[in-house]
Parts: sequence; C-alpha cells; structure tokens
Amino acid sequence: MGVRDRIRALRAVLWSACIVVGFTALLTRALRRPVAAWLELPAPQGPWALLAAAALVATLGLGGASLWHALMLRRLVRVRPVDVAIALLGIGMLLLAVAIGVAAGIEPALARAILLLALPLWVAGLAAATLAMAIFLHLRRSRPPATAATVLILGAGLRGREVGPLLRRRVERGAQLWRASLAARPGARIVVAGGQGPDEVRTEASAMADHLVHQLGVPRAAIDLEEASTTTRENLELSRALVTGPGRAPLAVVTSEYHALRTAGLLARAGIAGTVVGAWTRPSYRPGAIVREALAVAAERRWWCLGIALALWALAGWVLLGRP
Repeated sequence: MGVRDRIRALRAVLWSACIVVGFTALLTRALRRPVAAWLELPAPQGPWALLAAAALVATLGLGGASLWHALMLRRLVRVRPVDVAIALLGIGMLLLAVAIGVAAGIEPALARAILLLALPLWVAGLAAATLAMAIFLHLRRSRPPATAATVLILGAGLRGREVGPLLRRRVERGAQLWRASLAARPGARIVVAGGQGPDEVRTEASAMADHLVHQLGVPRAAIDLEEASTTTRENLELSRALVTGPGRAPLAVVTSEYHALRTAGLLARAGIAGTVVGAWTRPSYRPGAIVREALAVAAERRWWCLGIALALWALAGWVLLGRP
C-alpha cells in the first residue's frame, strides 16, 4: 500500500505538470503579440511571451496565494515565522509586478531585465502551481481503507493547552476512521504523534489524546502516544514501532488535506505501508497552507533548488549581456 500510494502521488505530480505546462503554452501563444507591443520588441517572440506567461501564472498563483495568506494572519491560531515569510512573499511579488508594469511604461528594456532576473521566481511559481494541482488530484484519487487496524494522527499547532481548529479536524477524522473499523477489528488502535514545540505548553500528542478521550469518547486504553517528534518525517519515523508489526496493518495516516501528498511520499520513503487520509481544511486557510507545503518541499531539496536558481540566473545574465 505504501508503494502504491507513492506511485499514485507521483502520477498526480506528472499529470499536474502536464496541465500547468499545457496551460502556460496556451497562454504563451495568446500573449505573443501583446507582449511584443508591451516590451517594444521588433516582432512577436516566443521566448519573451513564454517568460511573460510564466510570470503571470506565478504572480497570480504563488503571489496571490501568499498575499491571501497575509490577509489571513489575524485569523490564525499561531503566527509562525514561516507565516510571516509567506505574507512577505505575497507582498513582494505584488510590488514586483507593479515595478515591472511601471518600468515597461518608462523604459521597456528595464522591464525586460527585471523579468529575466526574476526567472527563478517564475519557475518556482510554476512548480507551486504544479504542487497545488497535484494535491487536488491526489485527494480525488485517494480512498481510506475500509477498516484500519491502526490510525496514526499527525500533530499540528495547539491553542494553549487544547488542540487548535486544524488539529481538531485531524483528530475527529481519525476517531471516525477508528470507530468505522471496530466492528471488523475490535482491537484497533489510535496513535497520536507530536512533540512539544518551542511555543507550546505541552506535547501535541497529549493534547490529542485528551481530546479523543474527553470530547470524542475514545477509551484511553486504545490510544498510544508518540511525544518526541517535531516534524512530519519524525512523526512517521518515531511512530514506526507503534504502527508496524503483527496486528497493526492496515494503517491509515490522518493529516490535513493539503498535507496528504507530501505525507504519502514521506511514508513510502520511510518504508511504512499505509494509506494517507486527508482531513477537511478551511478554504480560507488552504492557499497559504499549500504555499507552506511548497516551501517545505523546497527546503527538503534545497541544494537542487539552489543549483536550478543559479543556472537560471546564469541564463538570464547571458541573455542580458549577450544580446542587445
């Protein structure tokens, strides 16, 4: 099941990449003449239209989602440094779009230079759009197991000593899966995974366990706690002994909808067989959450991202210095 879920995730990414590339190609075709006039090019040129199309998709997608998250900061349970970074990214991309528009009206060559130098950002925006589409496709094709011998619920931020809204939905979804399994598997277990963050007063696992017992009526004897992890990867690795072994399969891993795709990849990479189930996420929270997922993926592959960015800047420099 773990390998199958990973293949499903990879298939979702490939289909999403095809959709984003196809849409960008169609937009490029439509923008050839307008871009030539806007940038004062001697004739419609495909590469410049492609650059403008990528910039448009990135600005509306990545920039729009980040800017929306900036507007939602006051509604978050906790504002972490990554939330501020996402908000600044949205504001920065908005200001960059304004700067390019102003530059095009004053000196089109300057607008062309800014477009080129921001090439890594446009590529990152296309990648983020691909990830967003992949998350949607993966959720559409994922199905929870009919019965689960073990339900693993991944932690998230607390509100004081209690679970926050995001984590509450994960816990409720996990309890729902557990109850649906009891008829066929009377010994089904729930594992709650999450340590104590630097700004938290207790471990996430202990808060989840209390919510399961006092609010959802789950017997404490049916709950196992993993209280040392601080990341999704650690959630899975440190829970391995609790979710594998005789009588522990099949496994259902419960997280938020936007987090399911990356969790499926980490689960398969850890060699743990299981199916990832997404809990409902408030629509107003999803755009920023997907940007956070994109940043997490980039952080996991930071050296690849840095190498690609340097290559793109080198390409931009060659175009700027090598052509009139």
